[in-house]
Formats: sequence, structure tokens, C-alpha cells
Amino acid sequence: MLWLLPLTFVALAAILPVSLAKAEGWGPPSIESFGPDGEKFLFIPGIGRIPLPPRSRALGPGRGGDESAPERRTPAAGPPPQPRNPEERRADEIDRLYLRLEQAEDEREAKGVAAAIASRWSKSASDTVDLLAARAAAADAAGAPALALRLIDYVVALSPEWAEGYALRAKMRAAQGDESGAIADFETAATLEPKRFDAFAALGALKEKSGDKKGALAAYRKSLAISPQQESLHKIEERLHIEVDGRDI
Repeated sequence: MLWLLPLTFVALAAILPVSLAKAEGWGPPSIESFGPDGEKFLFIPGIGRIPLPPRSRALGPGRGGDESAPERRTPAAGPPPQPRNPEERRADEIDRLYLRLEQAEDEREAKGVAAAIASRWSKSASDTVDLLAARAAAADAAGAPALALRLIDYVVALSPEWAEGYALRAKMRAAQGDESGAIADFETAATLEPKRFDAFAALGALKEKSGDKKGALAAYRKSLAISPQQESLHKIEERLHIEVDGRDI
């Protein structure tokens, strides 16, 4: 019967001496598929193609199949990756923006990226904190500095890990003449957000004003390391470098 042919030829191939196989041009059998429906054939060199019954596995171990082995199945796909939480996505996004800022080709491009970064800084994890910060800024703009400072104190108390709260309070303190308080707040903001180039630039200006030129130079350089395309800050850094370190020989 036809269905016996594949097994017969497999057995024949298994017992065929190697020397005879080489001499007569025989080789190991293989399975091939042809036709629109993918009909399977057993191909034996020197014999030709023999049609196989459906779902047959004519080749033995070491020849591409195993009659006793279960049919191989494609492993089921694993569960889809869990979506990243908003905080992780925000961190990834702002890291990419910092890289773009560092690699900006000119000051115009850098300003655009810096504005995008500042927009992300301005959002806390709390709607209440964001509302209080907006009210504080509005009070400051309306000429009510005492109210603005009181509101921003609440912001810092409610969200002590939010760097923007300290940066906002530092600006208000500096405007009211509290330079030591402003320096402390800018330093806290830079500690919480180590790439706050604006905080480092402001620290440089405040320290230079207080007479700490060496500290100012260090702060300016930190700002430029994060955001190199600040032409006006480069000029200040060059001037202060001469004053602190002297002219290069």
C-alpha cells in the first residue's frame, strides 16, 4: 500500500551502507512541500518524490523528524509588557530633552529645548500643589509679595521633593532682598534636580553678587555643562575665570 512506502524507504535509508550511498549517489531522505495546498513528499536521492499521507512524519531521529515525538508547536506569546507608569515616562522624556539640550547646535535651538524642559519642571504630582503654585505666581505678579511667599511656603511644605517649589521661592526671596534664603532654596532645587541649569546660573549670579567669585564660577560652569549653548553665560564665565584663575599662559 502507498502509505507503507515512506516507512519502507526510511528503513532502507537507515540500513544503507555509507560506502554504497556515496558510490550510488544516495543521500539522506528529506521532506518537501509542493502545490497550492502544500502537499508533502518524501524525497530520496536516486528514487525521487513519494507523496505522503496527511499529517505523516516519515523521517526518523536525526533526519528532521521523529514519529514518536509530539508535534512541535509555536510557543504561546507571553503577556504584553506592562505600560510604564507616568513618573517613569516623564523621567525618560526629560532625559531625552536634556540630551537634546546638551547636543543643541545653536542658542536658538537650545532655548526651545530649555522651554520644553521648564514646562515639565512646572508640573508637580499634585493638582493642589500646582494650583497653589499658580496662585503664588499670580500674587507675586500682582504686587503682593507677602501673600505670594506665604502661598509658596505651603507649596514647599506640601511637596518637599518638588524642585520647582524651591526654585519659585528662591526667585521670590531674591526679589525681596533675601539673598541667603534664595541661595539656600536654589541649592536645594539643584540637589533635588541635579540638571537644573537655571538654578546653577542663578546661584552663580547670587554668589558673584555676594563676593563669592570662586563659588559663582563653579555654579556657572555647572550650568554650562548641562546647557552649553548659553552665549551670555559663556562671556560671564570667561570674565570670571580670568578674575579667579588669572590669564592662561
